Amino acid sequence: MIGWFKKTVRTLAGVAVLALASNAFAGFQPPLLPPESKDADVAVELAAQPVEPKRVFYGDMAQLGNDSTYYFQPAGGSALAGLLLGPVAVAVNAHNVKQRTQREAAAAGRAEALDPRAFFIEPFARYNAALAAAAGSRAQVTPYLIYTRPKNSEVVYRLLGFDIAYAGWTGRYTYHYAPVAFEALQAPMLAEQAQAFAAETERAGALLLALFNAEARRQVGPVQAAQVISMRLTPLAKGAKMPMGLRGDFQGHAVVLGEGAPGDGKRRLMFTVGAHVFADQGFEIGKRQGEVPQR
Repeated sequence: MIGWFKKTVRTLAGVAVLALASNAFAGFQPPLLPPESKDADVAVELAAQPVEPKRVFYGDMAQLGNDSTYYFQPAGGSALAGLLLGPVAVAVNAHNVKQRTQREAAAAGRAEALDPRAFFIEPFARYNAALAAAAGSRAQVTPYLIYTRPKNSEVVYRLLGFDIAYAGWTGRYTYHYAPVAFEALQAPMLAEQAQAFAAETERAGALLLALFNAEARRQVGPVQAAQVISMRLTPLAKGAKMPMGLRGDFQGHAVVLGEGAPGDGKRRLMFTVGAHVFADQGFEIGKRQGEVPQR
């Protein structure tokens, strides 16, 4: 009986996610482009405050060593079961997820090797120094790292996020690293591993700033609506087909777009908000649709 119930819940969860995706697909809108900057790239500085976890992900994430690195795993129970069985089951499910997340995070030894806020002080200073003197007002950048382990997965997905605020506009740019083995995450990084990760992180930050500036200067291609499948974007939904956009190649990376802006509540249980680039082929295209207008 229990096995039948679990199977039924999984089936209903899949149906619910796909139904939501299908309904949203018809009205997919790319995220708003930043205010136009015609003359130069935009100077940047670290935002005064670190990331607010609830603006990135609505579930519980465990802090890893600093206030800008977090870990999440959704394998504590079933969200849909909680919805079907009422508030007590919701509370139990949330507690289970939180407790398991905290246990796994406590065992993770290598995720503490880099604090995004401290790390980007020097790269941002070099970036600004290379700009023209009349670069104008600065954009506020909130950098963070998130490690996600999907349910029953032996790999952990890592992302670098830049939430950017500029002239009243807010947007999100995300770089997805290649996955790392869960077992490896529990061992401290070797010196060469830490150096390689730091170098990739600096390159990723430069890529995200370049994409932000390309959008601000309106030097990006059209957006094509598509169904995108990626465990990195939808760890709770097991890589469900999501209504998103494709922007074409940028510096050798495909750009995937999700609806919404940081903190506006869209896609609360997923990581799809904003623009995404991947270190490797971290997504599939389920179905392409027609071109949609920029915003």
